[in-house]
Amino acid sequence: MNSKIYSALFILMVFAGWLLLSNGLTVKISNQNAAPLCQEPLTYKLGDIDSRFNITKKELTQIMKEVENVWESEVNKNLIELSRDGQLSLNLVYSNEQKRTDAERQFSDRITAKEQQTSVVKKEHNRLSNKYENAEHNLRQTLEKYNSKVSSYNQLAQKWDGGKATSEIITKFKTLEEKINILETTLERKKENLATLRKRTNAKTEQLNNLIKEHNNLIAEYNSRFSKPRKFDQGRFVKQGTEQEIDIYQFGNRAQLKIVLAHEFGHAMGLDHVSNPKSIMHKMMAEQDMTDLQLTKEDNSALQKQCNS
Repeated sequence: MNSKIYSALFILMVFAGWLLLSNGLTVKISNQNAAPLCQEPLTYKLGDIDSRFNITKKELTQIMKEVENVWESEVNKNLIELSRDGQLSLNLVYSNEQKRTDAERQFSDRITAKEQQTSVVKKEHNRLSNKYENAEHNLRQTLEKYNSKVSSYNQLAQKWDGGKATSEIITKFKTLEEKINILETTLERKKENLATLRKRTNAKTEQLNNLIKEHNNLIAEYNSRFSKPRKFDQGRFVKQGTEQEIDIYQFGNRAQLKIVLAHEFGHAMGLDHVSNPKSIMHKMMAEQDMTDLQLTKEDNSALQKQCNS
């Protein structure tokens, strides 16, 4: 990008806030209930699934199968199981935080679309700029040839001024005049072409600068609205008497939903938070491996302790 012509295109920087995985109103399962955990699975059923999450029960069931596998792979036992009469109800409750997450995603999509639009216009601007530069260079070369021929003509005229011109000299004059006339016509055509290219390039420069300004304004608004660090509950396990439920309030994508579910089902199985930030049962969702979610040593130790207590 030519820094003399247009302003710099800022790089989008999204400052993600810390997301808190909280057990909220979780009631710790006592040791008396711990042994059955590894002897009989914790059964759950699908409860209220708010349609605004745009996720089907089939998709949620598939994610839960992955969650079950994460917890069960280490102990090789059936710990979590979907059942029509499950003792725990799993709900997706659309919250204000989810509204904020959806708004953030939509705003981010607007920025991405503006970046793509800017990229297309930038390529077109670069193409026109290169074409203009080549045309300008070509015009200068033609002008040099024209000036050279005019100079040769003037030198010849001065040499034979007042003298008797031979047929050979007359032929030279005519040849130079023809070449000068052709170069004049070519120069006029190339000047017109260059003027058109200049007009198109300037228009594209203005369009590009406007897009850059709009893009930067979007980034500034995004950072103002969404980049402030915040903490909030994404999900909550609740146990009141014999009633148990897991309510999921907010997630940004499938990977986030999976880890929130794994975390809350960990609480449902009686596990507390652990200190390792890479663990599923850590209180913050920050350093866990979203692409390959697995139990850490701390997660496994807490699970084994709960099963064996």
